[in-house]
Amino acid sequence: MFDIETSKGWPMPVLDDLNRPLFEGMAEGKVMVQRCDDCETWLAPSAFICEACGSDKVPWVEVSGKGELYTFVVYHRAYDPLFESMVPYNVALIELEEGPRLLANVVGIENKDLKIGMALKPVFQKVADELQILRYEPA
Repeated sequence: MFDIETSKGWPMPVLDDLNRPLFEGMAEGKVMVQRCDDCETWLAPSAFICEACGSDKVPWVEVSGKGELYTFVVYHRAYDPLFESMVPYNVALIELEEGPRLLANVVGIENKDLKIGMALKPVFQKVADELQILRYEPA
């Protein structure tokens, strides 16, 4: 989804014109997603056209960020050296109250205690002086 560089041992996204609103929102404590103005389809981050109708009206909109754990995986092995210090870590698909699904890590809970359907709320983790990342924790 994003090019990655490192800072302080963390994988860091490389900001560009397509993903900048996502990360600027996180810096302000906001959960941002893209939604087509013409057909109301929720889109994967950094879309430049709607995959459903082809519209180029795909603004970033703020959502509550509240949701539930739809599914997850726990990585016990790093498939890239950038992630070695994080193992074991989870990657979760969170279904937001508004409908779209986002990928994020769930923090504040042991991986063994993650349960499909559990209520989650957004939290923002400062990973570098210039960057906060969206994570989730049990609500």
